[in-house]
Amino acid sequence: MKKTYSQCFFGALAGFALLIGTQAQLFADEKELKAHGPIQWTDSLEKAKKIALKSHKPIMMDFWATWCGPCKQMLATTYKDKKVLEKSKQFVPVLINVDESPDVAKKFKIDVIPVLLFLDSKGKIIEQSKGFQNSKDVLKMMSNAIKKNK
Repeated sequence: MKKTYSQCFFGALAGFALLIGTQAQLFADEKELKAHGPIQWTDSLEKAKKIALKSHKPIMMDFWATWCGPCKQMLATTYKDKKVLEKSKQFVPVLINVDESPDVAKKFKIDVIPVLLFLDSKGKIIEQSKGFQNSKDVLKMMSNAIKKNK
């Protein structure tokens, strides 16, 4: 079957539009991660697990949503704290938007947000909290998670 020039052109145009749309979503996801404070978040639990296994670092998982007031408060305060930022480098930080990753939220039985989970490098929960956490509380959990990960 022979394709006409217009069929090829419109097929290529559709492919280009799909590529641009995918690129735009990647940039939007990256912008969302950066907007969640200066911590170097990833939004993939699978990627975080691989990094944690190789580096032997614990995982710091924040479950949140764009409409969540306490989540926004943690963004504006806790995750911008210099001590929290510095200590976060000892973790593999992963940010899970419960609206975009309901399967991950279900796996961890997340029924309220924000929830902060710390997993050892093998994926077992070693520390957790529900609700807003100030920097002092997060730093304490981080220290406990580091001790339990060894």
